[in-house]
Amino acid sequence: MQRRSYSKAFKAQVVQECSLPGNSVASVALSHGINTHVVHRWRRLAACPPPPEAVPAFLPVTLELPTQSVASSQAEIRIEIPHRRTALTVHWPAGDAEGCARFVRELLQ
Repeated sequence: MQRRSYSKAFKAQVVQECSLPGNSVASVALSHGINTHVVHRWRRLAACPPPPEAVPAFLPVTLELPTQSVASSQAEIRIEIPHRRTALTVHWPAGDAEGCARFVRELLQ
């Protein structure tokens, strides 16, 4: 016997019918020829919010050139990562760009 599949619209209709006054899950399931366990599962899924979207693997980066010349010993790499209502800012000496790259790789693993 092959499993039956139902459209999202049909599932939403069945779940909505269950919430009407005087309707029970069992009566709605019976009227559509569906097992009550299936309708209970649809109701649970409808009540749960969908999972959050996956965070992209790469984020756009804007590079700004310094407006004034800075001595190489004072130059720094600045990484700003926005997060909800704040941002994480990392200041790294420009002379150790390789170390900064290792740090970012470790952070992203």
